[in-house]
Amino acid sequence: MTATSFPLPSTAPWRRWLPALAWGLGLGGLAAMLVLHIESVQAGRGIQGGFGFLFQPAGFRISESLLNVTPEDPYWMSLAAGLVNTLTVAVVAIPLATVLGVGLGFLGLSSNPLAARTAALVIAPLRNTPVLLQLFVWYGLLLRLPDLREAWSPAPSVLLSNRGLALPALHGWLPYAGVALAALALGWRARRRWSGSTQRAALAAALAALLAAAAIAWALLPSMQIDLPVKRGLGLRGGWQPSIEFAALTIGLVVFHAAYIADIVRGAVRAVPVGLVEAGQSMGLTPFKVLRLVIAPYATRVALPPYANQCMALVKNSTLAIAIGYQELMAVINTAITQTGLALEGIALAVAVYLALALCLGGGLSAWNARNTRHGPGDTHGARLGDRAFGNDAGGKPGTLRGKTVSAILTLLLAAVAWSLLEWAVLRAVWSGDPMACANAAGACWAAVGENLPLLIYGAMSEAHREPALVACLALLAAIAVALGAHRLPPRLRVALLTALFGIAVAALTGWPWGGDFIGPQRWGGLLVTLILAIAALVAAVPVAFGLALLRRSGSHAGSWAAAGLIEAVRGVPLVTQLLFASFVLPMLLGGGVSKFGMALAALTLHTACVLAEVLRGALQAIPPGQMMAARALGMRPAVAYTCVIWPQARRIAAPAALGVFVGAVKDTSLVSIIGVFDVLGAAKAVVAGTDWRPYHVEVYVAVALLYLAASLALSQVARRMEGRGKH
Repeated sequence: MTATSFPLPSTAPWRRWLPALAWGLGLGGLAAMLVLHIESVQAGRGIQGGFGFLFQPAGFRISESLLNVTPEDPYWMSLAAGLVNTLTVAVVAIPLATVLGVGLGFLGLSSNPLAARTAALVIAPLRNTPVLLQLFVWYGLLLRLPDLREAWSPAPSVLLSNRGLALPALHGWLPYAGVALAALALGWRARRRWSGSTQRAALAAALAALLAAAAIAWALLPSMQIDLPVKRGLGLRGGWQPSIEFAALTIGLVVFHAAYIADIVRGAVRAVPVGLVEAGQSMGLTPFKVLRLVIAPYATRVALPPYANQCMALVKNSTLAIAIGYQELMAVINTAITQTGLALEGIALAVAVYLALALCLGGGLSAWNARNTRHGPGDTHGARLGDRAFGNDAGGKPGTLRGKTVSAILTLLLAAVAWSLLEWAVLRAVWSGDPMACANAAGACWAAVGENLPLLIYGAMSEAHREPALVACLALLAAIAVALGAHRLPPRLRVALLTALFGIAVAALTGWPWGGDFIGPQRWGGLLVTLILAIAALVAAVPVAFGLALLRRSGSHAGSWAAAGLIEAVRGVPLVTQLLFASFVLPMLLGGGVSKFGMALAALTLHTACVLAEVLRGALQAIPPGQMMAARALGMRPAVAYTCVIWPQARRIAAPAALGVFVGAVKDTSLVSIIGVFDVLGAAKAVVAGTDWRPYHVEVYVAVALLYLAASLALSQVARRMEGRGKH
């Protein structure tokens, strides 16, 4: 009897997907174990997990929101009000930052050297100081405005005081806005429908759609009402009254991101091929038409991807409102976690919302980018505008009468500003003394910095620990100087110096070998925390980033997907959320005993590593595959080939962009004060929290800003030097 055999499916697909399945099951099992452990810790504290708390009364009020929420309303309504506040900030700040950034970008492109240098002087300090520090400065400046009785009125029914801004409010506008959007969509469709006919017919169809929508709105919708703010007693009634916190957050985000958008605009315009501009000029186009019809469309295609990143960064940076008391989404979630103890659920909601916002905003801008690039890149050969002097007639050429006039006006303005700053900062400044010595001074009170310098350097460290801390700070600063500035030293000598300096810092803090006190992270404060946190995060992030970049480029589908998921999740979630996750969840995972410094270091390392991994992945992709094939053909193992062939080339390619990531990481150390780490910015906040030195917060924050500015400019200078070496 012959046995019957059944054909079996090919095992090749199963062999290909088995590793992916194993990766997925392993990661899923690990995540389930961590979640169950956190839930058991919460249950041990008498906290019932789950998202049922969303339907319980919140018990706190949202002081400012377009949604009217009371303490009796459930948590989900409070979270919705916080989300509306986040979106309000984004809707207001993104257009303003775009307009300001485009203006600064074109000013930097001016053929007038004085105008270009003015733009550079404005952009450099804004880009190289932490945004949180800038928010504190704006918040303090707005609090110095006159009170409501002496409110400044720059326009009718517009009041500005230390309580905020009061503007006329338009009620009932939302239905009209919906009708207007529908009319614009109909007009666009009508124009496309009749695009084959005459232009007059297409415009007539679009106009007919707009008139029809206006008639329907006038007949069916209720009328809009204008509500004007009016002084009543000691307060205001009516109108829209955004708070000082909202104004400080909006101004800070607008100014900070406008500096980055200005560089994006400048780089995009300089990337326009000269041939396209010359072709437009040969057709008899005016300079304005060349700008509008030739330069702007091409530059838009170049600028859209980095501009999209800045828009998403602005939305994520709105979480810094938690530091100045504005109740946006992350601040509301933080309050909910504090009240309920449900850290895992709260952080999960924050991650989901911010990833959804990033997906929506990034998807919309990506669709816009795809539409603008559907005809291909255009002319990709020949000289660019960046290779020549950009002819911007708005600034006036230096040799013409108009250019000389503009230069004279700018010179006078800059001289007036420089004299005012010199008079305030030096000539009329108070350099020593108590707060009473600064009370009647017309200039800066640098005594606020000098008298509180021990607090800024050492934090709350005891007198016995300050001398070892100073030795450690000096050793770390010297190590940074050697790493960044001593590029002419032989590599072995540089490594020896770095080893010796780091050894001195470790010996000063551990008390070995001379038997001094051990100074642990719980006792660190001030400048010492900022230095150690920045150095440790950068050193730890490099190997993690390299591993993630290799894993994402590996042939394993599951490993590549896991690395991509981690990288995109970390990049899409605000760093404030990651710091709060570390402060709430890490103690539950590790059973307590985790210092706040360790929590901050873990969050900063992971965030920096994920951002740096994308830079390294791009550098690895830029290396021809034949390099690895040639190395393997010579008998090198993969590890040896990566170490001796691939990594040296990738490091040289990635160095400028990686140093840009390092600059961002140094500035990100200022955020650790949100979870209670007493760094140099936290020490500055402690100085201005007292009633004696509170009026001189600008001087204190300027001193801290100079520290970050010096570090950022030093790293930027190294990046330029490496980029110049790469060109040669």
